[in-house]
Amino acid sequence: MSETDSGRLPRIYWGTAIALGAFAAAKLIPLPDVASSTGEVLSLTSTGRSALGIVFFTAILWALEVFPFPITALVGAVMLPLFGVMEWRDVIRFGVGSDIVPFLLGIMILSTGVVESGLARRVSRRVVRIAGSDPKRAILAFLLFSGLCAAWLGNLAVAAMLQPIAIAIMASNGLVPGDSNFGTALSIGCAWGALIGSIATPAGGASNLVAIGFLRDLAGVNLGFTQWAAVGVPAAMLMMVPAWALLVVAFPPEIAELQAGCEGSVNARKNRGALTAHEIWALLGLVTMLALWSLGDWLKRAWGLDMSMSLGAIAGAVVYLLPTHGIHSWDALEHRINWGNLVLVAVGMSLGAAVYNSGAAAWLANAVFGRMADLAPFPRALLLSGAVMLFKLMFSSNTATASIVMPVVLAAINGVAVGPWEFLAPAALAAPLAFVLVTSAPANLVFHDSKCFSVRDMAVVGIPMTIIAAVCIAVVCTMVLG
Repeated sequence: MSETDSGRLPRIYWGTAIALGAFAAAKLIPLPDVASSTGEVLSLTSTGRSALGIVFFTAILWALEVFPFPITALVGAVMLPLFGVMEWRDVIRFGVGSDIVPFLLGIMILSTGVVESGLARRVSRRVVRIAGSDPKRAILAFLLFSGLCAAWLGNLAVAAMLQPIAIAIMASNGLVPGDSNFGTALSIGCAWGALIGSIATPAGGASNLVAIGFLRDLAGVNLGFTQWAAVGVPAAMLMMVPAWALLVVAFPPEIAELQAGCEGSVNARKNRGALTAHEIWALLGLVTMLALWSLGDWLKRAWGLDMSMSLGAIAGAVVYLLPTHGIHSWDALEHRINWGNLVLVAVGMSLGAAVYNSGAAAWLANAVFGRMADLAPFPRALLLSGAVMLFKLMFSSNTATASIVMPVVLAAINGVAVGPWEFLAPAALAAPLAFVLVTSAPANLVFHDSKCFSVRDMAVVGIPMTIIAAVCIAVVCTMVLG
């Protein structure tokens, strides 16, 4: 954060006080029994109260950003055994022992390689040339390109990659960030594209991996790459054109012809040459990962090899890291990877398992969602995705959102004749989508910090886009999953 240490102290004091108050309230205030959709009366046990209190405690600290997200997560992890919710070895088993951690590590190594090698920037400059001089077409091109990259690299990395290019395009056309309709539409489009694209594949974000992990650990469902993509890809594609139309209508470009810009720089000229060795190895690593995921079923039939998504991701990372002649070093990689994300995902899995296994998730699910599981597929998916996107307004971490929401959603289907993935999919796809508030997603902040658009600008188009996204998710989930 940009605040000084002294400026943060008041937030630490009152934020921690609020979180402790919520924990104490969950532990001490009598909470009513709730009836499940099957008529079963659910009561909170002492363990369930503690689990719910710890979730409230960490959720408030996350929402108020009192401490860095990984630190808050570690505090929650320590509280689980201290208050008798889960033994420490189970905290480790559900967190560090999860298949999701190596998967995320492999994805982070490869995404760092693609960006740092210059491969992503090379391709993005090609997009600039393909888009041509039509401003509206340029906005669409960057929206689609941002989404395509985010499906594999994650939304924050893509936003950080595209932000300087968007600024350069504005500068080459004499436009000032924040005072240009075209610049506003382009910047929000890049941020939105990154958010939308991140739901297309499991590799698009840590919240996707958290949902898959909970499906496996809590519901016994091993969701594969293609099963996620079967709903994620069409849902993302369905959102793209409405998002573009909304942006160009709300912020009509004030220029009729666009100068591509940033083509004459030294780096741009280098990017037009042959692929460097670093770029080649990054590309080979990415191709290896995708090939292993795509051939997973064949490898199992032909060789008996169970190609999990984490094995494919680590294998791709190993291919990228193979060169030993200085193209890239582990020391450099250590400084570029956000290791806190691994901590956040691991602890999030433990917290979610604790609240689920203690019965607190079932109580909370039936109290909040009521009989939503009994609804027809379309209204159920619409309400679930809309509710999760509203909940996301309180958080700037997709992983934190998923860690809190997914176990509760899964608990809501207990005793109901609906498959876990069919029920969870709308919530899982909605978790990274933060169209309204700048603070609800790091990808939004990347462009807002450059003064490319105002809080009001994003909210004006973000509210209708949230409704559009909920409808798109509901349509796709209903058609694909039934």
